[in-house]
Amino acid sequence: MKKFLYPITICLFCFSCTPEKKHTTKLEKAWLDSIIKNSDSSYTKPYFRTDFVTATYYINRKDSSICQLMKDSAGVIRQVIIETRNTRTFFGQYYANGQLQAWLPLDEFGQYQGDAIFYFENGTTKSEGAYSHGLKKDTWKNYNEKGKLISKEEYDSNGGLSKTLIFK
Repeated sequence: MKKFLYPITICLFCFSCTPEKKHTTKLEKAWLDSIIKNSDSSYTKPYFRTDFVTATYYINRKDSSICQLMKDSAGVIRQVIIETRNTRTFFGQYYANGQLQAWLPLDEFGQYQGDAIFYFENGTTKSEGAYSHGLKKDTWKNYNEKGKLISKEEYDSNGGLSKTLIFK
């Protein structure tokens, strides 16, 4: 009996453990379409900034969420903000080509929390590091557009820059 249960247990364990989903660096149309499709109502209003021309709001009363899409003068989505019960749960800002500008995870209070990555318009990493309750912490690495490490910055517990190392 043990010979039979042991392999089954191993198989169940291996197949039940799934790797953490890697975030995407491009604006996903299917994901956005699903949010829009599930909304109860929407409205668009002009937005008076140089980088955004219109703001469209999609309201979902079931989960008390609002999705805000900011578009530029060409009608390209440049920013997506999702709030649930007055707390920001997602924030994404995009270049005109759809490339994500930054991956910034949020905590339950809508502050930046955890590992963050900023990107160049060509998709290579610009900088990476971590946030703790909205403040930069520990070591941040900065790269050039070709992906070469150009500097490291050290942050103290208050989010203040304490040391910078520059590489040639």
